[in-house]
Amino acid sequence: MKPARGMNPGDADHLVAALVSGQAPNSDEVITVWYAESAVGEREITVDQTNRSVIVGDRAVVKWLLHTDTAGHPAPARLQALVDAGFTAMPRPWGLLHQRDSQTGALKLSAIVTEYLPGTQDGWEWAVADVRAHVRGEESGALNAPIELGVLTAQMHVALSRTGISDATEAQAQSWYAAAGQDLAEAISLVDGDEGARLRPLESRIQQCLHPISECVGTPLIDVHGDLHVGQILRTNAPYAYHVTDFDGNPLQTAVERMQQQPAARDVAGMLASLDHVGRVVIHRTPDVDAAKVVSWIVMAQEIFLDNYRDELNRADAGHLLDERLLGPFQVQQECREFVYSVKHLPHWRYVPDAALPALLDRLETPA
Repeated sequence: MKPARGMNPGDADHLVAALVSGQAPNSDEVITVWYAESAVGEREITVDQTNRSVIVGDRAVVKWLLHTDTAGHPAPARLQALVDAGFTAMPRPWGLLHQRDSQTGALKLSAIVTEYLPGTQDGWEWAVADVRAHVRGEESGALNAPIELGVLTAQMHVALSRTGISDATEAQAQSWYAAAGQDLAEAISLVDGDEGARLRPLESRIQQCLHPISECVGTPLIDVHGDLHVGQILRTNAPYAYHVTDFDGNPLQTAVERMQQQPAARDVAGMLASLDHVGRVVIHRTPDVDAAKVVSWIVMAQEIFLDNYRDELNRADAGHLLDERLLGPFQVQQECREFVYSVKHLPHWRYVPDAALPALLDRLETPA
């Protein structure tokens, strides 16, 4: 049997060379080139479990997609939109490789090539370190990073919205509401132990908080990142620069679902939730930490992020893209998803939604 594309030594080198030459490696392949330069020498990134990523010559990263679908993939159109809009807060896209299905003739995305940014960390590293230093009274970027993230997210949404804006239909609103209800039901059924005992009494409160999703008919829809959280934000060493990565969408959704337009609030809620999760990680992993100070940072960081996101949208005359009604419900839905994910894939993670969800419900239910 012929090895899957990207599994042979030298495949990544050959793909980068093909981008430079502008010629696809094989007759059944199609390449897209945004930028390329010569680079050789492969070094695999071993932490990526969903795909296979290979660094080439310390200049490019070739991400081989191990699970492809002829129904499509969200990354090509979104990267093209960001390139066209001059959005630069991401690793520079180099190109794409599509393979043609021998039976149907349909193209399937096989690889994404982007700039390699040496010395970067993702947000589960730099943000946790920042907050830990902040609560110890040390200098860190804990309050500046949310500013940068708010601006970056808004600029990304403005760029993506240039490809078109639609309005949510009744059918879409009801579909999203039903999906949120399913996430809650799955969490209730799967989470056991002490966490389950604390989650089940919250069910009616969660249902109430999810209800506004059913009423979002007419809210603006755009192409979104689809899986936005601090782990998708790479930061370079000082002077800090922030780069959003991984436009594959939510890996737990089908290809068709990942390519659909969504409310901008979906990404915003994802980032708000992850800022909370950073704090929960710090509390859990840092002996003798002042938990009250960490919780105070969570509140400040979320406010700073959201204020700067709104301000940047307004500067672009795009404030209409954010439907504020959906921020709380989407965050609640995300915590239900975190519970389900922890049970299925990462058991030790359940402490995060276990702490985050009750605090979120309390905040949403407190009159402004």
